[in-house]
Amino acid sequence: MNKRGQVTIFIILGLLIIVIIGFIYFQRGKIISDDDQTQTDERFVTSQIEPIRKLVSDCVTTEAIKGIRKIGKQGGYYDPIKFEPVGDYNIAYGCYVNNGNNVNNLPLLSMISKEFDKYINSDSTVQEIDKCINDFKFLKDKGINVADSVRNIKSDFQYNKVGLNIQYPLVISKGDYSTTVDRIFSEIYIGMGKLHKVASDIINEECNGISFDIDSYIKNNEPIATIGMQYYQGKTYVYLSSITEGKEEPLDFHFVLENVS
Repeated sequence: MNKRGQVTIFIILGLLIIVIIGFIYFQRGKIISDDDQTQTDERFVTSQIEPIRKLVSDCVTTEAIKGIRKIGKQGGYYDPIKFEPVGDYNIAYGCYVNNGNNVNNLPLLSMISKEFDKYINSDSTVQEIDKCINDFKFLKDKGINVADSVRNIKSDFQYNKVGLNIQYPLVISKGDYSTTVDRIFSEIYIGMGKLHKVASDIINEECNGISFDIDSYIKNNEPIATIGMQYYQGKTYVYLSSITEGKEEPLDFHFVLENVS
């Protein structure tokens, strides 16, 4: 092979090496660039987790308060069986007479929790919550995708607050990065437990044939509720309103007593 041929081969090899090295550096730069973008997306998505939790919590809380108030005005029931219709509400009997016997119809606090769960997971309430969440539009406008699944909410009614366990699997993604949120917890300070205690004290006496004495009760017990009674056609309508403390939401609890002759 002559000298000119050798030079040509070396030139070709040199160019090939340059191309290979350039390709390697290009790919390496692309990988680094992709990694940087993924990290940027991760930071941005992570920064939106709390706003997502707050949006869901706020939307659920708004509807939850409506439900708690409705259930309070219906004697602890979402859908009472024995009741007196008054305005927009069906006020449940706290005590009624059946075959000559007094029946205590006040649900336990745990049963009120189950009544509330029926309300908060009902189709109509789910639609209102979805309307409020608005398909996470505020995130989609920022380039974040949110894929959600079926939502289920369980409650825990306590003395002066209600805990909400919102089971709501969400997949939040941007670019190549994604993360999940499974549960969101929320608390509403509202005195269903306080009013339930007063209602229980009244109903226990009335159902045992003892006429409830409002003045004596107020004098001898902590002031946690106002008590009003209205007598009409052999029935006593009882209206309780919570005396709030701190950030407690106001609440009413109504029920009917069937008077024993």
